[in-house]
Amino acid sequence: MKKLFFLMLFLAVVISILTGQTLPDKILVGYWHNWGYTPNSLLLTEIPEAYDVINIAFATATVPFGSTMQFNPDPGIYPNLDDFIADISYLQNLEKKVVISIGGANDPVMLLNSTDVQNFVTSISGIIDTYGFNGIDIDLEGGSISLDTGDNDFRYPTTPKIVNLIDAITQLTDLYPDLMLTTAPETAYVQGGYSTYAGIWGAYLPFIHALRDHWTYVHVQHYNTGSMYGRDGVLYDPPTPDFHVAMADMLMAGFNVDVWVGNIFFEPLAPEQVAIGLPASTSAAGSGFTAPDVVHTALDYIVLGTSFGGQYQLSNPDGYADFRGLMTWSINWDVDNNLEFSNAHRPYLNDLMGVSAFEENIPNNGISISNYPNPFNPSTTISFSLTAKNAQDAKLEIFNIRGQKIKTFLINSSTDEPFNSIIWNGTDDAGKPVSSGIYYYKLKAGKTEISKKMLLLK
Repeated sequence: MKKLFFLMLFLAVVISILTGQTLPDKILVGYWHNWGYTPNSLLLTEIPEAYDVINIAFATATVPFGSTMQFNPDPGIYPNLDDFIADISYLQNLEKKVVISIGGANDPVMLLNSTDVQNFVTSISGIIDTYGFNGIDIDLEGGSISLDTGDNDFRYPTTPKIVNLIDAITQLTDLYPDLMLTTAPETAYVQGGYSTYAGIWGAYLPFIHALRDHWTYVHVQHYNTGSMYGRDGVLYDPPTPDFHVAMADMLMAGFNVDVWVGNIFFEPLAPEQVAIGLPASTSAAGSGFTAPDVVHTALDYIVLGTSFGGQYQLSNPDGYADFRGLMTWSINWDVDNNLEFSNAHRPYLNDLMGVSAFEENIPNNGISISNYPNPFNPSTTISFSLTAKNAQDAKLEIFNIRGQKIKTFLINSSTDEPFNSIIWNGTDDAGKPVSSGIYYYKLKAGKTEISKKMLLLK
């Protein structure tokens, strides 16, 4: 019995360690295009390090408005299925999460009866098992989710396609207890329910409400939208800081639904269940692109309670410290736009977590360091000055933007030469190419540490 007890205890510890590899407090989520056009094609291994969650777009119905789902990697990007699966594992080994997104704007899904529910659950389970996805993202549009006439209380939905979708997702969360569950509705489907609860307006609310204990996070799309009411009854225009603050606050403070008729209160989600969806560039969406400094102005208020003097007054004056982060459409558009989105927002989110561990250091003790070219592709020369004394046991380390060490060079020289250099060819310690993005190189020599930034552009 004692042996069995200690075996069970050991397994529990192992499971705890494995499941303890969680996402950062502040995440950056991006969609990856499973097609080789508009604006580019990327291998999963080419995704910038800045992203914590990659949403694979999309799993679709086998027929329009169908319930059986399918997913195959684009053969123009991944002619070999095993390579796609291996690259998912590669990202997961970097502690990233890879999620299959369901639907999209052009591929409606419809669950009208119990047979449809079973078709959906069985096919999505097969996709998860085949590729090893960490979860599912619900991005249904085009009539997939809308309210029937007479369905007027989000707490007790009667529309079959909504009731059945709730049933199907509940079954999947039961089958996969550690399943990540996220959703990316447009504002009309969520905050739009404040003024009107009919058709698509507010149609995601029964879905979000019924599964509120299962959502990892909800990232409403703050783009391709017109003016929307805040919970204060005032219309706010995108893409202003007031708009982003007001829309986020509705989910974290709750709001009244169908305020002039039903006026039923939608209970808030936990702040860690709320993120904001933004376009990566002006080309990525029809409207709603927000310059990074404007986004940060809004987030300073949302997270820290630092007001910018706008019209909207945050429900919690101290802010929501656990607010989860940002989503973008899309990683491909970010790469197309020279990584403006991830290069601006990953350091900002790191600062919020207090993990901007690498600062531009002032050279001291006779040591200096620099790299050229910067930005670079495919390699850069990192030059440094060391004396015979401080070169003993010196090493050069390279970190990604999340602070994870990816490469170490042991110097261990006692040369009298004043300058030394190392060429980094953009690979990790395993020899695998790393993705585009910001990296930090740190020289450690004795008690002295000097670090600087460099940018890999592919």
